[in-house]
Amino acid sequence: MNKRILFAILFILAVIATTTPLSAQPTIYLVRHAEKLSAWHREELDAYHPLSEAGVARAQKLAAQFEKESLSAIFSSSTTRTLHTTLPLAQKLGLTAQLSAECWDTTAIDSFYAELKKNFKTGQSVLLVSHSNLIPYLLMRAGLPKTCRQEMGFALQPQEGWLVIEGYDNIWRVEKLSEEKKNCNDFSRQKY
Repeated sequence: MNKRILFAILFILAVIATTTPLSAQPTIYLVRHAEKLSAWHREELDAYHPLSEAGVARAQKLAAQFEKESLSAIFSSSTTRTLHTTLPLAQKLGLTAQLSAECWDTTAIDSFYAELKKNFKTGQSVLLVSHSNLIPYLLMRAGLPKTCRQEMGFALQPQEGWLVIEGYDNIWRVEKLSEEKKNCNDFSRQKY
């Protein structure tokens, strides 16, 4: 083979290697379930805790935030409040919310993120609907640095010592999953 052709091929391969992402992955959005009914005194039935009237309105507002084909998948914990939060959006986009234990339990977050990276590519987006005491841990396992916790709305729940988020009106966006980063560039939070 001609040396010039070989050099050109090697050069093209080097350019492709430096411009192609090493790992394709989707953009990840996270939201807390909408407001739940306040008069619910049945701790043993917490998983079935329904949305309040304000929560139903917020679920509709969440649906308005995403356009047709803007999400490839919706993942939710199996609680009534998270599933009802996803319902208007799923109907609007023609998707079915997929039950995900990782939106309810922190023990398998890393393997869940690995599956997302394997099953969705760059340019696609997924939504995770979870709970106030899980979203901080989902964000931290996505690489959020400690220095960004306040900016992302984390608070310490004194009774249990858990990090939590407060309020129901935030959407967090994760551009790239990785080990803990040094800055907040791949993370954002917006009100809806």
